[in-house]
Amino acid sequence: MRSCGMSSRWIAVALVTVLAAPVLAQAETDMERAQREEIAELKRQLAVVIGEVQQIKASVVVPETPELKSSYGLGPAASKVYSTPRGISLGGYAEAFYRNQIGDANGDGEDLSDFLRTVLYIGNKFSDKLLFNAEIEFEHASTRSTGGGPGSVSVEFAALDYLYKPELNFRAGILLVPMGFLNEIHEPPSYFGTERPEPERLIIPSTWRENGAGIFGTLGESFSYRAYVVNGFDATRFTSAGVRGARQNGSESRSNDLAFVGRFDFEPMDGLQVGASLYQGDSGQDRDLAGGLSFPDARTTIWESHAQYRNGPLHFRALYTQALIDDARLVSLANSLASNNGVAERSVGGYAEIAYDIMQWIRPGSEASLSPFFRFEYVDTQNDVPNGFTQNRLQTRRLFIPGIQYKPIPNVVLKVDYRNIDPLGGNAADELRFGIGLAF
Repeated sequence: MRSCGMSSRWIAVALVTVLAAPVLAQAETDMERAQREEIAELKRQLAVVIGEVQQIKASVVVPETPELKSSYGLGPAASKVYSTPRGISLGGYAEAFYRNQIGDANGDGEDLSDFLRTVLYIGNKFSDKLLFNAEIEFEHASTRSTGGGPGSVSVEFAALDYLYKPELNFRAGILLVPMGFLNEIHEPPSYFGTERPEPERLIIPSTWRENGAGIFGTLGESFSYRAYVVNGFDATRFTSAGVRGARQNGSESRSNDLAFVGRFDFEPMDGLQVGASLYQGDSGQDRDLAGGLSFPDARTTIWESHAQYRNGPLHFRALYTQALIDDARLVSLANSLASNNGVAERSVGGYAEIAYDIMQWIRPGSEASLSPFFRFEYVDTQNDVPNGFTQNRLQTRRLFIPGIQYKPIPNVVLKVDYRNIDPLGGNAADELRFGIGLAF
């Protein structure tokens, strides 16, 4: 009997084992399935993270090539946002110089070194059509509050663009006034010499920016244009030196008087560019004078024409400009200017320069360049003064500027030039200058 009981127990155990095997096998299968699903979910999450990291990397533009390209009237480094697929772009430029004064004038020897500008470009491309682009400039390595000198921090431009189609696009914000060669494209590697030409500082008061809005575009392969409405000058700051001090620069700008500015450029053949621009508008800004009188309207017209030719190592550039101010006599009286320091009815200026890259003779095929150049400038902010005022001939100058510049790569430049300055009404010290510049 006892033997029979033990046999029954073993038989029961065997039956339980046989019956439980499918259940255990099913439980193991469910566990494996859960593990596979968990692994698949982890793989999916990892793919999402990798995609987001790649998107973040792509949103910050770092150029893969040292050569930058100008777009829509802006400098090469300022144009980076246009080639960005989406998101943020960063760029900038910097320039510094050392000046040694020599010859011609009393008090020679006032030498100077200055880290003139450090600039940051920042843009954001919201979509293929909508983008924001801005330039923030630090001048003279400090601010007035920290350095006590002429330093400042300024927004040089800040514009919202809507790229509708190549022929018609829209722009609004603090705009660079589209005149001359350098007001829009003023990065140091893009021009010869350590100093911007005087006609593009005094007649066209570069860097010149104002609040406004307008349109721009290209027609075909060879024609481009820009047309803006901007706030006008503040004529209370006109002087014998011209209109430069009357810029409002987008800061709480008086906008009772608006101005129109338009520009076109035509490229009839590779390397040749010709164009012109016109600015016109009142500058009185409806200011009141003592005795119930109103400040004169001071209608201001500035025009310029320009041409440039580049063919391999050869570079040639020329520009001529005039500024015309109505009511110049009344403006001079309202600004309490002396009879020999009045506002001119007409200011004129121009320059021509030629350069040739000789690096092809030294190292053919090199990306570096070594370019001797020569520029002649003429500027006269007292060309025609109103009745009762005499011309200040210290404001009439010729400049003869030979120099040479070296670019180890297209975005970095080392410059040296000699500025022979010849005022019509006296003497001025000549200058030997050394400069560095870069854009990125």
